[in-house]
Amino acid sequence: MKTFRKLISCLIIFSLSQASFAESAISLNDLALPSEVKDLKKSAGSIYYSPTSKGKPLVPVHFWGEVKRSGLHYIPVDTTLISGISLAGGLTSNADLESVKVSQREKNRVNHTQYDLTDGGTEAAYSHVLKPGDTVFIKRSRFYENRSYYTSLIGVLATLLSSFAILSQLKK
Repeated sequence: MKTFRKLISCLIIFSLSQASFAESAISLNDLALPSEVKDLKKSAGSIYYSPTSKGKPLVPVHFWGEVKRSGLHYIPVDTTLISGISLAGGLTSNADLESVKVSQREKNRVNHTQYDLTDGGTEAAYSHVLKPGDTVFIKRSRFYENRSYYTSLIGVLATLLSSFAILSQLKK
């Protein structure tokens, strides 16, 4: 009788999961359970575990660019863009917050959506739910690299001008 109850429970859970995933157009083949990814080679942040999402399906999402732990991450289903970036370790100090791009493959085309996370992000960034196979790309901001170059250039020019001024004073 216990086996029969377990079988019925499993069938009910499976049918409910099918119904909830049918609305969101997520294939069950795209999902993984934490128990299925536990034996994968682990690098920092590559697989997400949480006691609150234990047993919940995980979806593969790629985080590329200026995140602290870039690469493939298995994150809980229905994770938002902001939460996903946090699970990937957060942004680096070189991240360009104005151009966070999410690429989603739908049938035979790829949709690109860009978000601006300056000033904490927009409502769209907080409500965007990541799907299996999404790629989140954060570009590198060249501001600091360019700033150091121009600061060095100004320093060299100031040295040359002061040297020229000293030489002209010495000739007098």
